[in-house]
Amino acid sequence: MCTKLWLAGAAGILAVTSTTALASVVVVRSLGPSAKAYPPGKTLPETAKITLQGGDVVTVLGAGSAKTMRGPGSFDAKQVTLASAAGQRGRFGALRTGEVAHNPSIWDLDVTQSGKVCVANPSKLQLWRPESDSAIKATIRSADGKSQELSWAAGKASMSWPSALPISNGGEYQIGLGDNGDNSDVSFVIVSSAPSDMVAAAQLLIQNGCQNQLDLLVAGASKAGDSD
Repeated sequence: MCTKLWLAGAAGILAVTSTTALASVVVVRSLGPSAKAYPPGKTLPETAKITLQGGDVVTVLGAGSAKTMRGPGSFDAKQVTLASAAGQRGRFGALRTGEVAHNPSIWDLDVTQSGKVCVANPSKLQLWRPESDSAIKATIRSADGKSQELSWAAGKASMSWPSALPISNGGEYQIGLGDNGDNSDVSFVIVSSAPSDMVAAAQLLIQNGCQNQLDLLVAGASKAGDSD
């Protein structure tokens, strides 16, 4: 039952049912000799043939699932769009499992991860921690020297980004957790809106270098594809 809840509304509650949404896929990962032919961010129509050489590993994402293809071989992009149609949940972004804690949304900030973070609504950004059994204090420091201390209660995994530290496009922050010296460094990319389908979301994340969010999106989509 948990597997069926893997895709839930990070970008809203709009169902992705249009023919256009199901008619294309986007390359999200590419390794091997054919990587230049299939760079991350490249879109392919469902009629495309994906021809791979030995050593190639290419992951493509459709409207509701992701598939990894390994060369040598020739693959139909339509296989992914059909899997997407079969696995369509109508929402995406929240990942649930009974075994491992996962960030509930690709649009929430995992405080243990460094890197670029794409944010559509800075005033509603949620901070998330994968381990929530114990109470802990967190300190956020901006590049201009301002800081804000937060207290996480035991059992609480999420909290709002502090309004005292407004998020700006390109803003850089260091997040320190507890007294053990663990820090993460993040920089924000403010985007106009959170896309309502997975292909568009993947393209946005790739274009802006928000790799952690892309990895989370692909992981959820891959799990959905495997469960169908």
